[in-house]
Amino acid sequence: MSHSVEELCETFDQLIIDASETTCFFECIDGFAEFTSTSLIFVSEVKQLEVLTDSIPAVVVTTQALAEELPDRVNCVLTVKNVRLAQALIKQHYSDYDASDPEWEDIHPSAVIHPSAQLASNVRIGPNTVVGANVKIGADTQIRANCVIESSVQIGEACIINSLVNIGHACQLGDRVIVRPGVIIGNEGFGFAQDDSAHYQRVPHTGIVVIEDDVQIGSNCNIDRATYGKTVIKRGVKIDALCHIAHNCYIGEDTLFVAQSGVAGSVTIGKRVISSGQTGILDHRKIADDVVLVHRCGVTEDITKGGMWAGTPPKPFKEYVSDLNATKRLARKIAKLEAEIEALKK
Repeated sequence: MSHSVEELCETFDQLIIDASETTCFFECIDGFAEFTSTSLIFVSEVKQLEVLTDSIPAVVVTTQALAEELPDRVNCVLTVKNVRLAQALIKQHYSDYDASDPEWEDIHPSAVIHPSAQLASNVRIGPNTVVGANVKIGADTQIRANCVIESSVQIGEACIINSLVNIGHACQLGDRVIVRPGVIIGNEGFGFAQDDSAHYQRVPHTGIVVIEDDVQIGSNCNIDRATYGKTVIKRGVKIDALCHIAHNCYIGEDTLFVAQSGVAGSVTIGKRVISSGQTGILDHRKIADDVVLVHRCGVTEDITKGGMWAGTPPKPFKEYVSDLNATKRLARKIAKLEAEIEALKK
């Protein structure tokens, strides 16, 4: 399918700084290994210019500084401030993955949908999916194969619920939420009380999970329902694969969890926090806005100010690195002293 650069510039008028040519067309968005003369590509680094020595794509999206380095043969150049952001927005618009499963009818015959469920316009339900009583699903939402949507769940508009997802009783999802395969939302949390015989008795979790608009949850994540009240995932949160968020947590807007991060119960996390891979956060801890947790950080104490933190317990990153260097220096001194002692013995 052919797309007009003029239409692209109109659609993204606040993103495009300048266009050298608007009368041309492109057919697809490609990477550097496979682009053709009909492709639109994104150039964000000088070394990427090397691919333009032999072949020339239809459109190059790049920065103003890199645009000056492009070969003269490049006819259509769109300049932007942030190439990665441009790639995200433009590719979403023209070349996103189609999760609609068009090979099936809107409601697959094998799906089991309770008569009391309310499905808005253009909802698609895939094979073998179960939708429980009093469920409400907003317009343009897609629920793919082998999902279980338990009773009284509410799902907003334009959501994509991928295969093998289980959404527990009465949980709530906002608009444009993407849930990757294998996710469990609203399972009972890990709560037990020990009796006099040292046996563990289950504490029922009767709260829910609330997930706001524009959240994405990666494959095989688990978000527990609250013991009472709500586990809350605020607008714009992005969660990578294999993460666990326990009961009664509050995760602030635009926070990001990288794979294998774990959050224990009743943690409060601020806005724009970044939790790098394999970070662990102890229960009932509070983390301020704009904190970045790195180096498998183990959060055992509250973090009250933004910045980069590492270690267990967490320290400001510069202090953490300074301590590591001091430990290395001490180890070298000990090794030297041991060698001198051995020499004296001889």
